[in-house]
Amino acid sequence: MEDLVIVHKNELAANSLADQAQARLSSGFRVYREVSNDPDWRGVPPEGLRPRLIISLGGDGTLLYAARTWGLDGTPIVGVNLGRLGFLAEIEPESLFEAIDATLADRAVILHRPVLDLSIERNGSEIHRATFINDAVINKGAPARILGLKLSVAGTEYWTYRADGLILATPTGSTAYNLSAGGPVVYPGLEAVLITPICPFTLSTRSVILPLHLNFEVVVDDRASEILLTIDGQSCFPLKPRDRVKIFPSRAVVRLVSNTRRHYLDTLKVKLGLFNDKSD
Repeated sequence: MEDLVIVHKNELAANSLADQAQARLSSGFRVYREVSNDPDWRGVPPEGLRPRLIISLGGDGTLLYAARTWGLDGTPIVGVNLGRLGFLAEIEPESLFEAIDATLADRAVILHRPVLDLSIERNGSEIHRATFINDAVINKGAPARILGLKLSVAGTEYWTYRADGLILATPTGSTAYNLSAGGPVVYPGLEAVLITPICPFTLSTRSVILPLHLNFEVVVDDRASEILLTIDGQSCFPLKPRDRVKIFPSRAVVRLVSNTRRHYLDTLKVKLGLFNDKSD
């Protein structure tokens, strides 16, 4: 019997839909459920669990958790939007079982989202490694302090940033913190990396978009203190002066089931109000 994973928030609508999905699918699959926002409500995964399909019921945060936990090997993810924006979780609740059936029958449109790996080096040794789908954010914990960061791309001379922090985002993450910080929206299928400073000290410092295949290295200033690296808004790691954060293409892949009834550009219009010129 094949495996299937349902990841959902511990909220009324998500719990109800998870119950329906489990009841419908348990005759053909060994179903494992996990709650993204309540660690105490998680079971023990069956030995050798290798899901054929992942179902995410919640918002984009739930889907990011599901993808980071279960989906980095390319297992298709059906993301149902029970939140507000739903850029990643494209499927509406009433279309859940239609999307499941299409995916299992290899009829669904699957979108491949590029992901990135990062490595933190301290005193010449790697101390942490992670994969991110949306973004990696380096910012300061201390208030009213300017952070000094140096960025090297593909071995070039360092670019110096003086700002509250720096966002390195995938196109998938372009509509997340990057957009709030004034960065551009980038079509999610493009292989690119967005570098956006947070509240830069000089007005000339702006976002840049660079090819995904380049390697990136950020060096923390000697005088920095209380610095955090946040990965996909879900996990944090403290940084110290002279730490090096290296970012490079990942072998992991995230595959999302697409909502064929709505194009990504329509989503931008509906969710963000872009392209709505009401001057006429």
